[in-house]
Amino acid sequence: MRRTKLIIPLVGMLTMVGCYDFSNFDNIKVEPFSPRVVFPLVNSSVTFDEVLEQADSSSLIYTKPGDNKYYVSFRDTIALYDALSNYSIPDFTFSDAYSVDASEVPPLPVPTGQTLTLPSKSLSQTYAPIADGEIKSVKLSAGTLSIRIVNNFQNSISGTLVINSLLDETGNPLTFNIPETFPSQEYNDNAQLANGTVYLQVGSSYNTFQITADLTVHSLGKPISTNDNAAIEVSINGLDFEYIQGKINSNLPLDDINLDLGTFENSYDADFYISEPKLTMIFENSFGIPIAFNIINFDGTNTNTNEQVSMVNEGTPPANSLLLTGSNAIDFVTNILSADPVHDSLYLDQDNSNLEDFLNIAPNRILIKPTVTLGDATDNHDFFIRKSSELNLINEIEIPLAGRINNLVVSDTIDVEIPDIENDLNIASDNNLHIKLKFKFENGIPLDIYFQGVFLDDNNTELANLYDNTNEQLIIKSSTINPATGRTQSPSIQYSSIEFDNVKYEKIKNATKMIMRYRIESGGGIGQNVVIESTNSITAHLSFDFEGTVKP
Repeated sequence: MRRTKLIIPLVGMLTMVGCYDFSNFDNIKVEPFSPRVVFPLVNSSVTFDEVLEQADSSSLIYTKPGDNKYYVSFRDTIALYDALSNYSIPDFTFSDAYSVDASEVPPLPVPTGQTLTLPSKSLSQTYAPIADGEIKSVKLSAGTLSIRIVNNFQNSISGTLVINSLLDETGNPLTFNIPETFPSQEYNDNAQLANGTVYLQVGSSYNTFQITADLTVHSLGKPISTNDNAAIEVSINGLDFEYIQGKINSNLPLDDINLDLGTFENSYDADFYISEPKLTMIFENSFGIPIAFNIINFDGTNTNTNEQVSMVNEGTPPANSLLLTGSNAIDFVTNILSADPVHDSLYLDQDNSNLEDFLNIAPNRILIKPTVTLGDATDNHDFFIRKSSELNLINEIEIPLAGRINNLVVSDTIDVEIPDIENDLNIASDNNLHIKLKFKFENGIPLDIYFQGVFLDDNNTELANLYDNTNEQLIIKSSTINPATGRTQSPSIQYSSIEFDNVKYEKIKNATKMIMRYRIESGGGIGQNVVIESTNSITAHLSFDFEGTVKP
């Protein structure tokens, strides 16, 4: 085989290149060209379950065992009433005098140096630590006792002062021994009351502070008369409590309950029907006293449309229904040593209320005006309030994604930045400029979604619509639906596109905001209820079709 060598005139080529004057490089011209390029941007399939997880909504949207149907749950916890903010034990001063009755006056003065024991006397005064309450006892966590006894006898006295209404840690009354005190002199003493008890039951009476005084007269040779007395003053101050025990009957107004339903926040028009919704009020109660929760009114408002509706009971509400008129008795703690709350649930649904109609306006604001009644009609004085007692309300609105939507319009405003095509991209803004976004959706969710976008400038002036000459565009078509079950039977395929030309570009290039407006309708025939399941999926194909004049 003959081999032929191919000799490349490399030197000549280098010579040609070397002869070019690079200083004239700017004079090179490349003619503009008009390519058309299609970029596939998105090819993704996602289930409804995955969409919600990506949106960080898993805590609000869930399925139940054995049921693929999705439920949306709105949940909010509100503090209704607590003992810490509403109850305190006031200071109290007991002031009275041990006096000698006429029958107790000896006929002759007691000889000097001898003594006379006077009869024991019980003295009492009313002390009401809580208005509207008959208090049996108060377990203290702090407090100070002060005693002052002034001798108004003409002779010396001594004795014992028993404070029956103040008990020590062991449950025994505080007792003070009064040393010999001369006329016009006084005896003072004090004690700490932490871990003690104020005990205010005397027989069948409550709110009664009682002491017992025993006095002995040490004769100085002076007579004893009915003008003689020992002034007794007992003060308790700086009191704080662990629990209060007794009978309390109060009607208390509460702060308004305002609920914001973010699910409907951007719904400015709505005409839909939700199948089998449920609203549950869970009361978390650590009070040891009967409580009734009363509702004055329960109103919902769609602030975007100003529609309002009031919640009312319908039919004969069964047990555990939330009564919108009358009182709702709430379970309470029965063990005074337990600080754990009890929970009681009351509900509204389509059978005992107009909840379906209430939700049909898509209320994003709910206003509840409540009151609370403490106590009952019994004579039980062993009910209690702990310092840590609270009444909390957990509101839970459960909305199954089942029903029908005739018209649900949702809008949102986002910031946008339109690129300067000519300066940033070197693309001529002329009649050859065409931009098209192409969509293909394979939808296994039983909802039709219409879309329109409105471009705004900084002054909120409308510049242009995304879709010209139409209110909206059907960008996602509902899956086909089994009419018997309302569930997806097979996915649908929908193509759509959005076109821009230089005229549209000139209108929107100064836009800084865009209103995204969606209108959602359920698929199927008129009146068809649909069910959204966790396994429903949607596949999106998105491509960018660009055609224009490039100026290198």
